[in-house]
Amino acid sequence: MSNKTNTEKIYRELEKEILNLEYKPGQVITEHEISNKYKISRTPCRDILQKLKMSGLIESIPFKSNYVALLDLDIINQSIYMRMAIETMIVKDTMKNLNEKLIAELDYNLKLQELLLKSDFTTEEFYELDCEFHKIMYRATGNLFIWEQIQKAQVHYHRFRMLDIVAVKNFEAIFQDHKKLLETIKFRKFEELEKIIDTHIYSGIRRLKDKINTEFSDYFIKKTNNTNIKEEK
Repeated sequence: MSNKTNTEKIYRELEKEILNLEYKPGQVITEHEISNKYKISRTPCRDILQKLKMSGLIESIPFKSNYVALLDLDIINQSIYMRMAIETMIVKDTMKNLNEKLIAELDYNLKLQELLLKSDFTTEEFYELDCEFHKIMYRATGNLFIWEQIQKAQVHYHRFRMLDIVAVKNFEAIFQDHKKLLETIKFRKFEELEKIIDTHIYSGIRRLKDKINTEFSDYFIKKTNNTNIKEEK
């Protein structure tokens, strides 16, 4: 494996670990640590850290240390707002163009979620099925590019969702939200759609509301409006 390929592989692995909260927000991450972990020299370590910094996953204190970027609740609230607006349109288009193949695909995903909940599963496995459930509708409506752009822009929101799943572990509630959403889609209940999506998209904020300013306060950028947590309508 070439040095360039190996560096990219290590970057992707660290990116995944940060997004999945294996590296906690605010945790120091050093060149020495990466060098020892992956048995590489300091030069590629610096390149990897620089790339993580450019991705918004790492912050630096000049001449001191690098640490995993803290979560920004303002950005998270805006990300949820954006996701709510886009997802409402995506699901409406899904309902307008519903067919048996699409229903079967969504049903199959929910069946996988149900089976997963009965097994010894990892948080990442559940998160992937959760994402795939939504991605199916973006793909079916010809909006896969939008989905991909949302994922790229969700440095803070992705980790917030992982924090919700890891901290609260209320997988069953998320699964039930998906079941309600699919029922709404199947029976084309347009009048109930916005409330169903609103409840689902803002569910993480509700579950973590009391923990954001207490148990997990060190994970977030300290701002006076961090107490102003937006919820569903």
